[in-house]
Amino acid sequence: MEELTHSTIYKSAEDVTIEKEILSTLSEVSETNSILSIYSMNARAIYFFPVASDVFKLSIQIFPLTPEIVAKIMNNISKISTKVVYSTGLCLVENRCFWEGFLQEKDLTVEVDEIETSLSSIAEVTGITIEKVIKTG
Repeated sequence: MEELTHSTIYKSAEDVTIEKEILSTLSEVSETNSILSIYSMNARAIYFFPVASDVFKLSIQIFPLTPEIVAKIMNNISKISTKVVYSTGLCLVENRCFWEGFLQEKDLTVEVDEIETSLSSIAEVTGITIEKVIKTG
């Protein structure tokens, strides 16, 4: 039967490795053999995504949080990029709400420096950070 997942239990963090077959499969899916890794602190999970261009991490702080504001922000993000590689969804930290997403440059419909301007037009957006994800190797 075909497998949908792969699992391994490691005795310690020092023993953690990723099998070459998994990395090879991820590289084959990517046009550039580049793999984006994301560690989600709230989910305590590591995700890997094949990517074909530079990637930007977009962090948005929102206050107050209402369904209307969420709709505005998601509508705005869909205008900025045709695809989101990964998103945390909305996360509450103390009294603050955050959304983080990873966008490939190839999927952007605006220039990177226009993203902040676009999102700043929403009064409830109280902070925006855009960082290019660093490549290693």
